[in-house]
Amino acid sequence: MTTTTVRVSGPQDLLAYIPYRLGFRPVESLVVVSLRGRRQTVGLVSRVDLAELTGAADDGGPGGAGLAGWLAEHALADGATRAVVVVYTSADVGAVPACPERRAVDLVRARLDRSLPGTEAWVVGPSGYRAVDCPDPACCPAGGRPLTQVAGSRVVASMVLEGRTIATSREARYAIPSAPVAARTQASRAALRWEQHRARLTTDAEGASGAPEAGRALRAFSRWGAEGLDTWRRAVRQVASAEPGRPVVLPPVALGRIAAALADRWVRDAILVSLLPGSEELASATARRLATAGTDVATGEVIARIVDQRVGEEPDPAIVGPARAVLEAVVAHVPRRRRAAACTLLALLAWWDGDGGSAAERVREALATEPDYPLAKVLAGALNAAVPPGWVRRRYREDDRANPSAQAGAGRAGAPG
Repeated sequence: MTTTTVRVSGPQDLLAYIPYRLGFRPVESLVVVSLRGRRQTVGLVSRVDLAELTGAADDGGPGGAGLAGWLAEHALADGATRAVVVVYTSADVGAVPACPERRAVDLVRARLDRSLPGTEAWVVGPSGYRAVDCPDPACCPAGGRPLTQVAGSRVVASMVLEGRTIATSREARYAIPSAPVAARTQASRAALRWEQHRARLTTDAEGASGAPEAGRALRAFSRWGAEGLDTWRRAVRQVASAEPGRPVVLPPVALGRIAAALADRWVRDAILVSLLPGSEELASATARRLATAGTDVATGEVIARIVDQRVGEEPDPAIVGPARAVLEAVVAHVPRRRRAAACTLLALLAWWDGDGGSAAERVREALATEPDYPLAKVLAGALNAAVPPGWVRRRYREDDRANPSAQAGAGRAGAPG
């Protein structure tokens, strides 16, 4: 991940940054960008389909007015001192003032203007861009300003230097391609065997007639969890030790075992804990079901390092990068019914990294598999409320303290001309 602070000095910078922030080029979309403080730091970037803004409330969604309110509420909750609306369309940008795109802009801008008067709106077409309301043909010709101005922005150069890329579509951005059939078959068989092993342990534990038998059953569960975590750690090490840019082929049998192990809450939580530096012993104890008052407190402290703005830490790329690769490999190798835990952890990693789009997509996949999966439901609630991870909220708080008069002093970003 990158934690580069992005500030915009004109429309070219902002329009250049949006696709990198989303990870794909928006198509037939409306985007609302939150700008924070005197220095116009880019905050929340929200995207919706244009068609959703023209839909009625009885179509199964909130309708255009409800969605416009949602966009405005989240920009304000993000601490926006300014907001910019951008429409991406295949239509001629000169015709937008009389098109449905303009009605979508007006709907969203009306809600934003209640708290952020003077919200700007831009439209990006196939070959040009322009301010929606600009009457000056010298500033915004009928066909728009050339997109080469956006492509030549200093923001593009910065993103390229950081290794950031843009997918060709939303679908390409979030797709996890399935593994070959033979590899999926091996992984599925390994997952089934590991799942059956756990089922036998459960039966033995439930049938234990005394303390000695119960103790043996608990120790067997402990070994099963430890082996699952060890399999995970070996896979992560294999990815981490690979040469940059070279594909890593993880053993399908190991991926199947990991999928089955993730179905156990103890192992899943151990893997979650392992995403923070210095938590190796706690992860091992969790996988082995060695719960004590001390481990409960330590687990709470680890989770706080993700969610709490007072102690929240940015994810360590050296840890979360390989972890994400292994989880995506698991999803690619196992049937849909076994993906809920892996998709949920991928959603958590994406949310922690500030990638709300990926987080929402993975949560959707998890809940499509298991509608009542508790951790996925918690993450869905955080995403719907636009709650950022702890380190982002701390950064916002620090920015606010550094610019106490930002609301009064903020200048317009990307004004026409």
